[in-house]
Amino acid sequence: MFIWKSAPFALVCCLAGLPAISLAADGGTTTLTITGNIVEPDCVINNNQQIVVDFKEVMTTRIDGVSYKREQIIYTVSCDSDKLISNKLLITLRGTAGYNAGLFSTDVTGLGIRVTNASGTAIAPNGTVDFTYVDGGTPPVLYAIPVAQNAATLPNVDFNGSATMVFSYL
Repeated sequence: MFIWKSAPFALVCCLAGLPAISLAADGGTTTLTITGNIVEPDCVINNNQQIVVDFKEVMTTRIDGVSYKREQIIYTVSCDSDKLISNKLLITLRGTAGYNAGLFSTDVTGLGIRVTNASGTAIAPNGTVDFTYVDGGTPPVLYAIPVAQNAATLPNVDFNGSATMVFSYL
């Protein structure tokens, strides 16, 4: 019986000594501060100028989604290659869909703009194009093509549409 009564006393003594042992092992503390500056390498798009596609005059009878493909979207991309983590870039064409989800809207009812790449693949509003950036190279070739809605009677007016080209790194 005597051993049983002294066992709790021995356990309390051992537990009471633990904090002193663990404090002695620390040897002190200090604060570690980690700082840095996260930067994304800059690319300059079209020399920071607006990209304009001017169809000039288009005949309502020739707006068929093919005839005016000759209007290439001309733009430049210049990146600091030394700061690029990767030369894989992504272009997102942000915009509002027109009468058809695959076309960009214009301010004329029944008229949309199809954007395609050089091989003719359509890029819908908020769609993407990826490419490999080469210093001094040319960015992906894109075309803007007016498309009339079936049975639409287009008025004799100027038209406007817009999209935003967003470049990001893959």
